[in-house]
Amino acid sequence: MFLKKRTTAIILLILITCPELFCQDTGLFDRWNKTDLLIMDVKIPKDNAIDSIDNYVTLANKYFKKTGLKTTTREQWVFPMRGWTSVSYRSAGNDYGDIYFDYFQGGESHNHPAHDIFILDKDSNGVEDSTGKKVEALSMVNGIVFTVLSDWKTGDFGRGGNYIKIYDPESEAMFYYSHLDSIFVKVGQVVKAGDPVAYVGRTGRKAIGGRTHLHIAYYPIYNGYPEPENFIDDLYRAEKKAKK
Repeated sequence: MFLKKRTTAIILLILITCPELFCQDTGLFDRWNKTDLLIMDVKIPKDNAIDSIDNYVTLANKYFKKTGLKTTTREQWVFPMRGWTSVSYRSAGNDYGDIYFDYFQGGESHNHPAHDIFILDKDSNGVEDSTGKKVEALSMVNGIVFTVLSDWKTGDFGRGGNYIKIYDPESEAMFYYSHLDSIFVKVGQVVKAGDPVAYVGRTGRKAIGGRTHLHIAYYPIYNGYPEPENFIDDLYRAEKKAKK
């Protein structure tokens, strides 16, 4: 039984890291997307997932370099929303908590290693009260979209609703955007800082009954292991620049 499980795990890792023999026509970011969805569903051994992510980071850096785009320094990060007149942060920006969090717990990971940014939408209809229009979520950096989940429906179990993840080659980290309404980007798409990637929304098991907001997290990747980091000061700085 042990040998059978180990053999299955090895085959799964081979299929995910994808030598030419197995997937000549499958793109790097399609593979990363599939791996990440397996992680969210806790359907891949942790060690295999770490090895895969470590491999994807190396390949993604090489891929991005070929695009000719410059990476985005931290001081250049863009505020992740556009089309708002005012925003507020859950718990005045003190909502971040990463105790007991583990990326590989998937969709049921503990705590709140992120920030929730609310738009002015008192009736929670998904549009900005003063403009009557939806608010765009923007890429904070020049990077590559590697995960997209866009088919969430009311009644689905997923907490994050519709979400995307963008890889930042400058800091070798990922940005996670969730509770999105509709998504504009696809897996493997190269985005620039300030590009619209989605509309802010309320999708997700709990968010559907709450206020319209963007849930955004930042995970630097260390040897294949995404670790959350509190970046509230970066959000404040980017918001200040966006107001000018």
